[in-house]
Amino acid sequence: MKTSMWPGLLRRSRSRGAAGFSAAVLVLTGGGTAAEATPGVTAVAPAAAVDDFSAAQGWSGERHVRAVADVDGDGRADVVGFGDAGVLVARGRADGTFSPAVLAVRDFGWAQGWRVDRHPRKVMDVDGDGRADLLGFGDAGVHVAYARADGTFGPAALVVRNFGWAQGWRTDLHVRRAADVDGDGRADLVGFGDAGTYLSRSLPGGTFAPAVLQTMRVGPEMGSRGGWTVEDHPRELADITGDGVAEIIGFSDSSVVVSFFQEPGGFTYPETRGSNFTAGYYGWRGDRHPRVLGDVDGDRLADIVGFGYAGTWIATASRPDGIPNGWFDEAELRSSSFGYDGGWRVELHPRAVADVTGDGRDDVVGFGDAGVYAAESRADGTLAPASLVVGDFGVAQGWRVGEHPRELADVNGDGRADIVGFGVSRTYVRLL
Repeated sequence: MKTSMWPGLLRRSRSRGAAGFSAAVLVLTGGGTAAEATPGVTAVAPAAAVDDFSAAQGWSGERHVRAVADVDGDGRADVVGFGDAGVLVARGRADGTFSPAVLAVRDFGWAQGWRVDRHPRKVMDVDGDGRADLLGFGDAGVHVAYARADGTFGPAALVVRNFGWAQGWRTDLHVRRAADVDGDGRADLVGFGDAGTYLSRSLPGGTFAPAVLQTMRVGPEMGSRGGWTVEDHPRELADITGDGVAEIIGFSDSSVVVSFFQEPGGFTYPETRGSNFTAGYYGWRGDRHPRVLGDVDGDRLADIVGFGYAGTWIATASRPDGIPNGWFDEAELRSSSFGYDGGWRVELHPRAVADVTGDGRDDVVGFGDAGVYAAESRADGTLAPASLVVGDFGVAQGWRVGEHPRELADVNGDGRADIVGFGVSRTYVRLL
């Protein structure tokens, strides 16, 4: 979640299957470790899906970005790596393996001057055609290479002369996001800079309007000069009203605030629409408490999932009388798992939300010490008890944050998110 990870929340359509995890199978992993056979949970050993994108082939977290997304529109996730020579792609197959990696774009790579600590890169559908494109925040501004139906990409082009290193944007100070905020089916660019929030709207033909500071509407409240920091004040784009467009959700010191897009082209002043999850009054810290957005109750609205001290807290998007109102319900502790007091650490244990059961609801997934744990979401927004799903991809098996990215995405097109891990010697897949 994929994602988030960050799973897409706009116009999401998933096949709905039987609730719960499939039956367990005990086999040996590629590294010779026995997979944990937890009752009611899939435990199929990870296969060496592709002999690339790992440390043995020269890939490292300091130089290279790796991601998983569907770049050819076939409903299966592909592996995308921003390497030395450019962007390499290994296309997903129906059996959960990948084709050999090929160099798809001679850009966005180390040889072209792109650096992890300067230039965020994303793989996401920018033009609304159902295929994930390449989006990079470079020195001169924002570059995009649009995906083609045959799995190739068009040439990378500079589409916005803003949000880049040359304009003063820094990864440790400024959050940059992309999502459809105006309902035209194309992703727009939103950046939280020094002075406040900037918006660059997508235009037909793959171009973008110049970035505009939302001075009169949002102002510096969500920018670095307003006291917002990358670590403690997450800012996300997601649909919490069900209208198919993304709102800005920000975690301030005192409350959860929401800003809505309104024509003729700006965001409203951020309003308090929820409590908890914040750095000031409630004590949430970026170095201890990840906060993400996902649809945990299957109503197609983004909910807040926070990993606090005591465990996992959830605030669902509010629907009084069945009608979304742009608020969040009161946060509740839904699981005693995945929290700081239970030994989970940001520097060791990635946590995410993704639909691993195919029921249309995002589940909670954590990469812990012993392996991968999952808590299945229920229709009422509660969580089933967390259990060990896979005895691999964890700290005990040598997986480390920063060096071994782990992603959740539907690899074989069955409507369930699978695990993709970039290991020491090769890239592994665990189908769920």
